[in-house]
Amino acid sequence: MVKNKLSGYLIIVGLFTLLAVFVMVVQKSYSNLIGPINQAKSSELTKPINPLIDLDTLNQVENRLEPAI
Repeated sequence: MVKNKLSGYLIIVGLFTLLAVFVMVVQKSYSNLIGPINQAKSSELTKPINPLIDLDTLNQVENRLEPAI
C-alpha cells in the first residue's frame, strides 16, 4: 500500500501558517503598544519653550494698524 504524503505536507504548511499569523499578531500588538509612546516623545508640545523673546516681532505686532470694522 502506498502512503499518501499529502497530509504530512498539509500539516507542515498549516504549522508555518499558524506561526506566521502568530508573529503578525505579536508584531501588530507591539506596534500598537509602542506607537503612542514614540508619538508622544516626538510631539511639539513636549519640547521646552524658548525663553528668549523676539522683541522685533513683538514690536511689529504692537505697531500694526487695527483693521476698521
